[in-house]
Amino acid sequence: MRVRIITLNVWNTEGDGRRHKIINQELRRLKPDFLALQEVIQTPQANTLDTMIEGLGLHVTHQQDIQFVAPPYPDRYGGTAIATRWPHQMVEVLDPRTPQASDVPWATLGQPWISEMRAALFSSAPPPPGARLPKQRASVMP
Repeated sequence: MRVRIITLNVWNTEGDGRRHKIINQELRRLKPDFLALQEVIQTPQANTLDTMIEGLGLHVTHQQDIQFVAPPYPDRYGGTAIATRWPHQMVEVLDPRTPQASDVPWATLGQPWISEMRAALFSSAPPPPGARLPKQRASVMP
């Protein structure tokens, strides 16, 4: 089985306002099975995630959908999101905020994938090498 995996830092709302529609056009062409996005804005005032995944038929989870505490500066830096061709369930949310860096707005989302007796963990963003991060478990989207 071949699987298309794409990861992309969309740089929040920086740059040309047409950028998110252009990203959507390219994602439609590439037809990813797994999509990991970083710096995705999802607020009541601006929701770039919906624009980028429109018409792709993907199931999506943004970190703000499952985190217990809202990250700082969501309107400026956004957060991470995972979108998959199949319904998915988040099994891990790693919140990298520490007392030394309490303003870090991103979280790492972990979603298992099992097919043809093979298993993998698809992650929205890797934690730093050797990091000892506090974990919070969440379960969404059956």
